[in-house]
Amino acid sequence: MKKVLAMCALLFTSACGQSHLPVETGVSLELAQHRAAILSKVNYTLLFEIPVNSSEDIPAHALIEFELSDNSEALQLDFRAREEFIHAVSTNGIDTAFQFKNEHIILPASALRTGNNTIDIAFTAGTSSLNRNPDYLYTLFVPDRARTAFPLFDQPDLKASYQLTLDVPAKWTALSNASVAAVTPGTERTLYRFEKTALISSYLFSFVAGKFETITQKRNGRSMTMLHRETDTDKVARNIDQIFDLHSQSLAWMEEYTGIDYPYQKLDFALIPSFQYGGMEHVGAIQYRASSLLLDESPSDDLVLRRASLIAHETAHMWFGNLVTMKWFNDVWTKEVFASFMAGKIINPGFPDIDHDLNFLTSHYPQAYAVDRTPGANPIRQPLPNLDNAGQMYGAIIYHKAPIMMRQLELLVGEQQLQDGLQEYLQNYAFGNATWPELIDILDTKTEADLGAWSNVWVNTPGRPERLIANPDGMGYGLHTVDIRKLENWSGLSPVEKGSLLIDLYENLLAGSLTDIETYYLALLDIIATEQDQLLMDLALNQASRIHHSFLPDKRRNAYQSQLEKTLWQAMLAQA
Repeated sequence: MKKVLAMCALLFTSACGQSHLPVETGVSLELAQHRAAILSKVNYTLLFEIPVNSSEDIPAHALIEFELSDNSEALQLDFRAREEFIHAVSTNGIDTAFQFKNEHIILPASALRTGNNTIDIAFTAGTSSLNRNPDYLYTLFVPDRARTAFPLFDQPDLKASYQLTLDVPAKWTALSNASVAAVTPGTERTLYRFEKTALISSYLFSFVAGKFETITQKRNGRSMTMLHRETDTDKVARNIDQIFDLHSQSLAWMEEYTGIDYPYQKLDFALIPSFQYGGMEHVGAIQYRASSLLLDESPSDDLVLRRASLIAHETAHMWFGNLVTMKWFNDVWTKEVFASFMAGKIINPGFPDIDHDLNFLTSHYPQAYAVDRTPGANPIRQPLPNLDNAGQMYGAIIYHKAPIMMRQLELLVGEQQLQDGLQEYLQNYAFGNATWPELIDILDTKTEADLGAWSNVWVNTPGRPERLIANPDGMGYGLHTVDIRKLENWSGLSPVEKGSLLIDLYENLLAGSLTDIETYYLALLDIIATEQDQLLMDLALNQASRIHHSFLPDKRRNAYQSQLEKTLWQAMLAQA
């Protein structure tokens, strides 16, 4: 029998069910589409044994259950690790001779059957995405990094349930997507067994384990738990109530807006030192950079706003991105733009002293234009042949042009019609996956506008329109015709008019249609000397810096040096 299995592993001929799919590194779109067509009802039962010493290997075990509609071909499991990390593989209770090639465990068709299948794998966990520290570790699997830790079908549209057990050092605590089913303490080790999760995408599976302080509070009948490692007890005490309040307020707002109750077992969060991002929306177990939530004494209004926005953003992801997930990472921008869009609606009313229209203008337009004005501009929605290249999907177009597009969409469709369409979208695709065109199809029924054509321009086409009329309200997008003489009435303009004017003048300067660079530079120095609005001050300072260093000839730059220093010094002294 062993000889037969070995021969099958070597030959993988038609008798053993050779796959017509190429075995490529990464996760190709072709592979993902093929597996999505034949696989369903996927469940992972996982065990990780975390040693005390962070330099030691992590023994692990995976039991993968699934339905297979077609067993005529070999099946590829994703595992980006060394082959020696795989210790034993059995399929449907029988030891399996597998191939390991280009980051895939390839199971012969002869080992598979239509209907229920189980794959049992003993392995050493890969650690590149486990973020191990001496006293704690945490996972971060977005976009396709789960496969660096354990074997699975690592694609967003094969949602699965997960049953996790963590065997950790005795003094450690643990957090994952689902509630804790049982804790078995011991003198040396503690065993955490978690409930089965709802259906989630692989990049959203997560766990945190280590020496953390635990705080649990209840809001509106819901208990939430926070893990942290902050040693400054006064800092924790100053921030803790507001952190829980903001999560509760965001949950309540999202439930009201979407018409859907919070869809998961719980909502907990872990505050991690030096976390790679501001936050990551793992289902039921959000991870945050600790410093983003635990603010120092007397924080600025901007820092308080950023914290509220971050919490609202990650909470909104529980519906947009988690409950309904993009089918493929070419639509990763959809979850980000929806979460940011919702976050603005959630938190803006709580900060009435901030000019949110100006903040939106200065936060998004310059960064979007910085890419969209170039010959190498990319559309919001891009093709993605392999998840290995998913990092190329991120950037200024996703994070800055897409929010502008979203605001335009609401203006076009109407606020209530957009809400109705998003509710229908979430209800239709709950615990599943959807594409941007599928949302446009829903919204298209709620407006007389041709949303398909509109979306094709905004979402599928790179670049921006040029030679548009003036843009005083800051709502337009493109290169607008502008007259530098409008600066003479600076004090009579509204904050948004001022911001729009500065952005358009600078874009015209870069395009070559504003040729009197020194006049504009001197006007910026006057604005810096007198302007009290911090957003406008920052915008003017950034432009003056670029012009000073990149556009003024050396002799003229030296001639203005003294005036620049005096202006900056006086502006600094005038600030509270």
